[in-house]
Amino acid sequence: MSAGCIIALVLGVLGGAVLLSDFLSERNARGLRPARAQMQGLVLAVKAYQTEYSRLPALDSPPPTEDNTQGYDTTSEKGRGIIKILTGEDESKNPRNVPFFEPPARKKSGAGYTPENGLVDTWGTKGYVMILDYNSDGEISIPGHPGGRISSTVIIYSAGPDGDYNTWDDNITSWQ
Repeated sequence: MSAGCIIALVLGVLGGAVLLSDFLSERNARGLRPARAQMQGLVLAVKAYQTEYSRLPALDSPPPTEDNTQGYDTTSEKGRGIIKILTGEDESKNPRNVPFFEPPARKKSGAGYTPENGLVDTWGTKGYVMILDYNSDGEISIPGHPGGRISSTVIIYSAGPDGDYNTWDDNITSWQ
């Protein structure tokens, strides 16, 4: 094989790697914008609920007095319960039936909302995790950052493109 063929082969492989990298970056970037928009929609819904009812949405009566540091996964039973409150479907917790949140419909990828599956992130793999400031101190511990705190009544995060909540490098958060 001539030197010219080897150079062409190497350039072809490198070009293919760059194209694959660009494709994967674009695919991940396409998920960022909708994920952040959905999280901001949930944050605004929780704050609007709090304004309307002078309390955070809660499944229990009386509401908890400690922050839900483990969070509500929007695909779990409890997370779906919070979504039902915010969409106005749970009259016992949202007696005025105010629709504070309109979740996106489920897509072929699995992303979006159904009552059975809850709200799945834009990558169609996991739910969003909502942590609420039930102790009303105006601060929430930042998950994955021991000792870190943020001034907020609600924070939300997604596992990101890799679908792993424990790899914080690609997790999408409502507070950054």
